This record gives sequence, structure tokens and C-alpha cells, in this order.
Amino acid sequence: MRDGVGLAVEWNKFILLAEMHTEGYRGPVAARTYGYVGLAAYEAALPGLAGDFQSFSSHFQGLTIPDAPPADRFNHAIAMNACYATLIGKFFRSAPETIRNQLIVLKEKWEKNLSPGLDTSVIRISNAFGMDIANAVFAWSATDSIGHMANHHNYDRNYVPPAGDGKWVTSVDFPMPPLLPSWGAVRPFVIRQENYLAKPLPPYSVETNQTYYVQALEIISLGSPLSTENQLIGEFWSDDHPGLMFTPPGHWLAITNQVIEMEHPSIEKTLETYLKVGFALSDAIVATWYSKYIYNLERPESYIQRNIDPGWRPFSPTPSFPAYPSGHAMMGAAAAEVLGAMYGDTFKLDDKSHAMVPEFGIKPRCFNSFRDMARENALSRILIGVHWRMDAEEGLRLGTLIGKEVTQLQVEKKLTE
Repeated sequence: MRDGVGLAVEWNKFILLAEMHTEGYRGPVAARTYGYVGLAAYEAALPGLAGDFQSFSSHFQGLTIPDAPPADRFNHAIAMNACYATLIGKFFRSAPETIRNQLIVLKEKWEKNLSPGLDTSVIRISNAFGMDIANAVFAWSATDSIGHMANHHNYDRNYVPPAGDGKWVTSVDFPMPPLLPSWGAVRPFVIRQENYLAKPLPPYSVETNQTYYVQALEIISLGSPLSTENQLIGEFWSDDHPGLMFTPPGHWLAITNQVIEMEHPSIEKTLETYLKVGFALSDAIVATWYSKYIYNLERPESYIQRNIDPGWRPFSPTPSFPAYPSGHAMMGAAAAEVLGAMYGDTFKLDDKSHAMVPEFGIKPRCFNSFRDMARENALSRILIGVHWRMDAEEGLRLGTLIGKEVTQLQVEKKLTE
């Protein structure tokens, strides 16, 4: 495990544990954190990677990466451990004391595992470089004022959503202020969010033969009653229980952890995987929020209660932000595109993501490809009544395009003629 792969997996598992227990770590905040942590771990290991890999210091304006130490005085795993511990500690500094203590234990465990046989100067230099990278990436994160440490101000009580037919209103049963209405302006890693604006919605209508009414009837029909299989699908992909379970993007980080444990790729491919999955999840949710608060489409719940059945309720609580497009669908499709490009379009996986929260009793599900996972993930939101079909379909379309753009990001320098 001295190559650092096992170390990377353990730290990414720890991120899921930390987000489960840290106040304010909702999906957008969590996904953004994965991007910064993935970037930092890659940069921390870079001087020790085999191949002509390049730093992203010139790719990201304002990011200043410390000078690399001499290769013969450097151990990439030591640097990664210091980087993970430092940066995760900064992002989760409001975590409960038990989580902060577990971070220290994990850091010391890997220091003990990695140190035997290494010169003390190599340990010292590598530790210092890893910490310097973490501090540099955290400082760059802080220049994005909307996204940085947003877990401390998730809900905007001052935001006034636009009023009108078909516009989003908070759920009657679970009234909450809108979640992060400015998130569409968060700095992305790879994309430009304006290039991924969701296509225009069909004209709003309450006529029985028009899109909204037809899709509302589909939701009612699917849930009357919700079949056992569809209930299992809905619960499997929900991941929307703050303080009890990891976030929806966290599910895809859990999938990524399983893939790396199964494949045990090189450290280079491992770090590229975490980097690109983190970028894809973060950029997808930024683009989702960019469209959500432009269109401000109401959720099926309010439409159905007003126009069809006042007593109707979704299977799961309706989230406190507009419907279109679906964040689950966009993030899932983006992550699936990255994973499929790196590990194959027909990768079979028994997804055991929920094994870390056994009290929920959610059993693994078997899939034949990452795209199959993304499609079921998107469908799950229709089944439980919190999204229109058009939300899911547009989310899948845009997420796939975002994943393709992230996949094209070059980590190795191109050969010149």
C-alpha cells in the first residue's frame, strides 16, 4: 500500500464520514469539496508520479503551487497523507470532535505505515510539501467567495423567488428557505456554466393534454401505490438525509471508492480518477443550480396539489429548491461518463455504498454499467415524486455533456512533434 492507492481510498471514505456528520454539508458543498481535495491530492503527489504529468497551476487563475522538492528527497504517499489531513481538516473544521479525532488517528496511522525505511529528511520534506499544497489549494478556494465554506450559510432567508404560474414555492409540509440560490455563480473547475443552460421548458399549462399535466399523472400513477421495487430504487438513490447519510454526490464518491478498490489501478490513475470525478460532480451541480434558479420551475408536489389532488404527497420530502433540471441526474450522468471513460462502458458493480450506514438497511444493487446506474439514479427522483420526467431527461443530457468535457481534461503533457 506504499504506492498510496489504499491511502487515497481511505481518505475519500473518511470524507463521506465527515460530510455525514458535519452541519451544512449539503450536496453542492460536498461536491465542491471533492473537487478541491482531488486537485490537492494530485498536486501533492505530482513530483513523485511516473510519467510526464502536469500541474494545474497554469490552468486555474490565481492558484499558486509551491515549488516541488527534489525527486530524491520526496515520497509522494507521505505528501498525500499530509495534504489530505490538512485540507480535509480545513474544510471540515466545524465537524464534531469525534470526527476531528478520527482524522488525527487516520493521519497518524498512515504516517506509521509509510515511515519505516525512509530517511527522516524525506519524511520532513514530503510532509511539508503536502501541507503547503493543502494550504495553497484552500487559499485558492477562499477566492471563490460564494462557494468557499458555504456549509455555514446554506439557506438564504432573504432570497425572494419569482412569483407566477408554475414558479417554485417551498413545500407546505417541509417549509425551508431556498438552498444556495447563488450556487450557479460558483467558480467551476472545467466548464463554463452558461454553456450548459438547460433547454427552455415547454409552455406552462394546466390543460390535461399538455406536458405538465401528463407528467404529473405519470408521477401519481407510479406512486399509487409505489411498487416494492420502485420503492427500493427510490430509497437506494435518495441520499437526502442531512446528518444521517452521505449526500447524493457522496453516493458517486462511494461508487468511485468501490471501483478503485476493485481495480487497484496505478496511483497515477487513482489520482486522476478522484480529480476528474470530483471536477465532474462539482461542475455538474454548479450548472444544475445555474439553470434551476433561472427557470425556477415548481416541483410536482405543488402542481399536483393545486391542480389534481390537494391531498397528494410525494414518497420523500420535496427539496427546498426549484425542480428543473434534476441535480441527481446531472451529477450521476457526469460522474458515470468519467468513470465509464476510465474503466469501461460495461463495468459491472454491486453497489454497496450504503454499507457504511447499515442502520438504514438498504441492500446493494447490481449494475452492468455506470450509465445504467446514472439512468436509474435519475429515474428514482420521478418514482418518489420530487421531479418531473423532463427534469431527469434534461439532467441526464447535460450531465453526460459535462462528463465528456471533464474527461477531455489532459493530466499528462501532450507530446510535441
